[in-house]
Parts: sequence; structure tokens; C-alpha cells
Amino acid sequence: MSTTFFEPGGAPCGAAFVSRWVKRACMPLEAWSSHRRWLVATAIAALVFAFGAYGWNTADLAGLEASRAALALGTQRLAQARHALAQLPSLRRAAAAMPATVSSAVPWNSADDVRIVSELATQSGVLLLAVEPGAASGEGVERKRELQLTARTNFVQLMAFFHGLAQLPVLIVPVDVTVKQDGKGLSVAATLQVYDALRPASATPAASAGVSADADEAAADDEGLVFFDPFAKPQISASGEPGDVSELRLIGLLRDRTRGLALLDTPDGTTTVAAGQQLGVERVTQLDALGITLANGGATRTLTLMQTEAS
Repeated sequence: MSTTFFEPGGAPCGAAFVSRWVKRACMPLEAWSSHRRWLVATAIAALVFAFGAYGWNTADLAGLEASRAALALGTQRLAQARHALAQLPSLRRAAAAMPATVSSAVPWNSADDVRIVSELATQSGVLLLAVEPGAASGEGVERKRELQLTARTNFVQLMAFFHGLAQLPVLIVPVDVTVKQDGKGLSVAATLQVYDALRPASATPAASAGVSADADEAAADDEGLVFFDPFAKPQISASGEPGDVSELRLIGLLRDRTRGLALLDTPDGTTTVAAGQQLGVERVTQLDALGITLANGGATRTLTLMQTEAS
């Protein structure tokens, strides 16, 4: 016979305590007391309120984060406006120091339009055939004159001419340009609008300090510009047996997510082809963003657009 003694608060007492709480938790709802129901309802309401407040703040339904962002943006714009306002005195002094003879004593006229455009054409290698100044229209800064010109050039020289328009002392905008190709190069007919009231101010250290970074970045971007010459002869690479091939020239490509089209200049005129289409004795086997591949039996050739970098 053995006797086991348990100290007060030992395992039997703990087991009885747990068993009593388990029985209370498993009681049906109708057996709950009003005090217990009130406590459970309060706990559920507190949890619902906490989760609702968290979701409200996360979704920013009150617009607090949007207001903070708008305040930060407004503060930044205010600082920029104050910076511009602080530069006004130096800009006014620079404007007052500019020679007045440029705009008043010696006004700009149609002869000056013809002169600077002719000089730019000579520097760019563009051969001017005719330059016809037009009548002036508009008032103030909107005053403009039209200048009609016809010229002969190539694509690189034409791009250099248009790029040089931004370096002239007055604003000249090309509004209507027609370029045609013939056996001797490109024939160009253009209409230029000259705004003689708009001319660049002389650069000053105070005025150029704030824009030097943007100017350097723009200059770096201009140096990396690459233009496709749509008038150049295509580069043709052939593999397989040599043979007689018709003279085709790729002059354009059009692609989307589902299909692509190529615009070809043939001896019979211009035509469009798609991948898999038969073109005379050849078939278009591939069409991508770089060009098209034609196959004739075991021989293939690739027509690509000529890539020319503007100088």
C-alpha cells in the first residue's frame, strides 16, 4: 500500500482549474450570463474598431497622406518661385545692359532672314535654289514672316541645316517641309516662319548658373541622337548561291504585337509585304524591327534600313 501526497497548488488543482475553464468555454450561448456576454461583445467591438482603424489609415481614406504629399509639392514649388524671384534683379540688369541697337536702331527685316538662312545653308552644305521672303503678320512677340525656299541636298546635310536653325539669333520654325528623291539627291521645299521679336538673351553667369546642369544633359542627349536615312540605299547581305535578284529597296517598317508590314520600293512601284508573302521569285521569311529577309531556294538576302548618325 502506498500513499501519494500532493502539495496545495499542485497538478490536481491545476488540472481542475483548466477543466473548469474548458467547461465554461464550451457552454452554449443561451447559458451565458449577461456579464459574460457583455465582456465578449466588448472584446469583439474593440477588435473590429482596431482593424477598421488600421484599414482606414492604410487606405488613406481620410486623405492624410495625399495632403502631406500636396504640402511637400507646394513647399518645393514655393522654394523654386522664391529662387526665380531672387534672380530677377540680375536678369533685369543683364537685360538693361544689352545693346539697344539690335532691336531699335537696326530692326530685323526680310533681308536679314534671307542672309542668315543662306549662311546656314552654306555651312550645312545645302544648295539653295530659291529663297522667297513673305509679308509680315501679327503683332508683338507673335509677329512673324514666312520664308519659302527650295534646295538640293542629302539627308545628313538636311538634318544639319534643321539642327542649325536653333542656333540662329532669331526664332525660325519650319512649318511645312516636303522632301523628294530623284537621281541627283534630295529636292527640298520648305516654309519657314521667322519670329524676329524672339531672340536669345546673352548668357550671364547668374542666369546660366541654374540651368547649366540641364543644358549639359540636353547636349549629352543630342550627341547620342541617331537618325535613319529613309532615302539611302539598303545594305544587302546574301548567303548561298549568287544569282540575279531584282532591285528592291526597303523604305519603311510597320510592326505591332500581332504582325508586321514592310514598305518596299520595286521597279514597278511601291508595295507592302508581310512575313510569308511571295514577292516574285522570292519569299519573305522574316520581318523584324531591323529589316526583312528574302529567300529564293537556298539563297537568302536581308534588306535593312540605312542608319546614319547626324553630325
